[in-house]
Amino acid sequence: MLIDGQFTVTAPPEALMRHLFDARLMASCLPGCESLEALDADRYRAVLTVALAGVKARFDMQVQVVERADRFVRATTRGEEGGNASQVQADNRITLEEVPSGTRVSYASEVSVTGRLGRFALGMMKKKAQALGEEFAQNLQSKLAELEVPATRAATESPPAPALQLPWWRVVWNWLLGGRHDTSGTQG
Repeated sequence: MLIDGQFTVTAPPEALMRHLFDARLMASCLPGCESLEALDADRYRAVLTVALAGVKARFDMQVQVVERADRFVRATTRGEEGGNASQVQADNRITLEEVPSGTRVSYASEVSVTGRLGRFALGMMKKKAQALGEEFAQNLQSKLAELEVPATRAATESPPAPALQLPWWRVVWNWLLGGRHDTSGTQG
């Protein structure tokens, strides 16, 4: 199943690329993310809770960055629900393009979901993924607005921070699973 889309944020591409690898920031933007950690510069682990049509699942996810450039990232994602009830695999691509208002983020994920969550209709899963993608984009824009001045200074005054965090495209992949989490503790 192909999940793709795009959104625009006000940050410049260089600053946004650094933030995409900030695990703490991405975890705060990703609906359903319980934890997110960098294992090294190109490998990440996340625990995500997802819900789709009343079925809730908790996934242990592994992300491997396989290609990285100034404005492009490609990664593979694999995850499973406890007891192998559901499995997810994805090939994810993210491209950043400078636009007058900041950066256009384009993403595409080829996703395969098997097991109990894989039984849901493709249309239902894509619709849920799209809604979660929009929520992530809004959360990211809000967080970047809070960091705008420090991010701009960091881009002009110091070298880029090491990329040790999970990319947002991983987040998009998780959305494909239909996960949503809000701070009130309700799932939907």
